[in-house]
Amino acid sequence: MQRYDSTSNNLAWIITVVDVEERPVADRIDDVPHPAECKNLIGHDDVIGDLFGSYKSGRMHHAWLFNGPRGIGKASTALTFAKYILSNPDAVNLPEEFDHSAITDKVNGQIAAGAHPDLLHLTRPWDTKTGKFKTKLSVEEVRRTQSFYGMTAGGGGWRITIVDATDDMNVSAANALLKILEEPPKRSLFFVLNHTTGRLLPTIRSRCRSVNMPELSQDEVLTVINNLGVQASDADKSHASNLSNGSARRAIQLLHGDTLQNFRTFEKIMNDGAIGTASEWLIIHKLADSLSRKGQEDNYHMFLDLVISWIGLQVRNNPTQHVSVLAGWAEVWDKANRSVTLSDAYNLDKKQVILTLFHDLFERK
Repeated sequence: MQRYDSTSNNLAWIITVVDVEERPVADRIDDVPHPAECKNLIGHDDVIGDLFGSYKSGRMHHAWLFNGPRGIGKASTALTFAKYILSNPDAVNLPEEFDHSAITDKVNGQIAAGAHPDLLHLTRPWDTKTGKFKTKLSVEEVRRTQSFYGMTAGGGGWRITIVDATDDMNVSAANALLKILEEPPKRSLFFVLNHTTGRLLPTIRSRCRSVNMPELSQDEVLTVINNLGVQASDADKSHASNLSNGSARRAIQLLHGDTLQNFRTFEKIMNDGAIGTASEWLIIHKLADSLSRKGQEDNYHMFLDLVISWIGLQVRNNPTQHVSVLAGWAEVWDKANRSVTLSDAYNLDKKQVILTLFHDLFERK
C-alpha cells in the first residue's frame, strides 16, 4: 500500500511534498483507492472554467478560497487545476477551453507518488511521539511555506500551496497564513479550503477570491463511487448517494460501515408507525448497543446526523400538516440537536442519547 506525506479531510486528490519519512494517511477509508491515484474530476465544471479563464487571461488571482462542506471535491478541484498549471506553465496560446487531457503523465505520476517539488499541501501534521495526527494545522506547518517559496521553482516558475483546511488552523497558524497572503511571492498560487462558514478570519477572506462550491448531485456522487470501485449493491449505492448531502466521502463512509443498515432499521421502525412497544424497544436497544460500542464513534455521529436530517424532512416535506404536528417535529429536532451537542461536550453515555432520541420521537405531540 502506498503512503503519502499528508492527506485531506475531503475526498480529494492529494498534493504534497515528501520531505520527511513516509507516514500513515489520516482519515483514509479502507479499500478505497487513494485520491492521489485518481485522474478525473467529477463536477465543478463552472469553477474549473472560472479558474481557466483567469489563468488564460494572465490575471490569475494569487489566492482562491474554496468554501463548502467536507467531501464535495474542494481539494479535488484545487489539485486538478494545479496539475493543469504545472503541466502548462505558460498561459500563452492556451486553447479556448480547459482540456483535462493537457495534464501530462509526468505531473500525474509525480502527484500520485506525492513527490512534485512545486506543490505543498498543508494539513494536520503527523505526531511521531503519539503515533497520531495532531488535532490542529499548526503554525509550524504553515511556516513551511517560507522554505518552500525560498526554493527555486521548476517547470516555468509556478509554486502552489493547498491549505487543507482553515477549520483545522489555530490562531497562530491563521495569522501566519495571513502574512504570506498579504505579501505573496511571485508566481505563487494558493488554494485555501474552508469547510465551515463564519469561522475564517475576515482578513484572510479579504485576501482571497472566494468561491462557494456547490454540493455534488446525486448522480455525480454515484459516479465517484463507481469510479473508485466501491463494492456494494446498486441499491445500497443509490441509497448512500441519496443520503450523502452531496458529499462523496460521506456516501463512501455509509457504504463501508454499518450506518446505512442501522439507518434502514430506523426508517423501518418509523415508517411502520412505531409507538414504543416492547418488541420495538428490543430492536432499539440492540441498535443503541451497536452504535455506542468503542470504535463506533464515526458511525454513531453519522447515524445521529441522518436521523436529525430525517426529522427535519418531516417538516419540510409536509408543510400542510396541522401546526401542532409540525411543532411536535420541530421540538424533537431541537431536542435531538441539543442532546448531541451536550453529549459531545460532556462525553455523555451514547446509548442513552439514542434511547432518549427514540423516546422523544414516540412521545411527540
